Amino acid sequence: MTKKKLFRIIKLSLINLFVILLLLILIDPIMGMISAEKEGLSRNINFKENTPNSSLKIGNDEIDRNKKPNFKNTDQYGFILGPNETSTNEIDFIFLGSSTVENENVREVNRYPFLSIKNLNQELGTNYISRNAGVGGNLLSASNLILTTKIIPIKPQYVVLSSSLIDMLYLSKNRSYWDGSKRYLIEEKAANSLLKNIKDTFFPNLWLQIRKFRLNSNISDFQKKDFSPEDQERILNQYRSQLEVFINTCLIYSITPILSTDYYVPELVKRNLIKKGIFNSHEANYYVETLIPELNLLINSKAEEYDLSIIKLHERVELNNNFVNKEDGIHLTDEGSQKVSEVISNFLLRIIQHEEI
Repeated sequence: MTKKKLFRIIKLSLINLFVILLLLILIDPIMGMISAEKEGLSRNINFKENTPNSSLKIGNDEIDRNKKPNFKNTDQYGFILGPNETSTNEIDFIFLGSSTVENENVREVNRYPFLSIKNLNQELGTNYISRNAGVGGNLLSASNLILTTKIIPIKPQYVVLSSSLIDMLYLSKNRSYWDGSKRYLIEEKAANSLLKNIKDTFFPNLWLQIRKFRLNSNISDFQKKDFSPEDQERILNQYRSQLEVFINTCLIYSITPILSTDYYVPELVKRNLIKKGIFNSHEANYYVETLIPELNLLINSKAEEYDLSIIKLHERVELNNNFVNKEDGIHLTDEGSQKVSEVISNFLLRIIQHEEI
């Protein structure tokens, strides 16, 4: 093949690529109008779930590059499995919540929904089975949807709920669980590699990639919304309602609900909120030093009202920067998840031994 002929092929390929890109840019708005909801049906529930029966590799950019890749494997319900779990027996414990329960970047063997029950089984000589129903970004309202549609039919003995910090963040910027979008709570990360970027761009959803450059940043929209300490009553009332839905639904279906507070390192949380521009220093201080403690008191009061067990992770686990991701102060590291597993397994041990008396 002559250089002239090769140059002509490359030239034609580039022209064709340009034409395709141009067509997709022009077609995208039209497709949006075609697929738009009909009048009167413009509002949607923003809900996430892990894909059932899937195996997701967590790239080395998300964990120590010196370690082997991590995986997130799910069962037929989209619940996260422990390492090499294949049991189809009845599920005894389900851990429900957002990314602080999901523990995506913690290694499979150290994720506390698995490890705490493993420790419990070793102590009691039992064979309890647990599942991790945590989903990054899901609020308590979405967790209640998972409860009613997925968990109730399974009929586990216990459901451990840990969902609070993300709800307070969302409700501080929106009037209720039904206002606004929560997409901006999860920042999109840059492509992991040049090859991945090329793959994402040209196959299979090119038009979705193009749209990224045409839409405003969700996190920017979130930063602009005002938050006032005067909103505290509204925020806590919204959360209280959803918490009561969770508790009463479990009790109606003879499932034992166990409440849990989130573990966090206050100074790291404040620094992250200010750094990302979500709150100014005054708002961040109020959020961490007043709103979250008031929330924990609310959760405790509901546990007392309904005579439920509550795992106070914010009190039972000592403050340690090594227990959390230093970039946010709330997501557990492997070391932190191991520590939380010890606390939870010891707590559940006392519950079960008490029930056997």
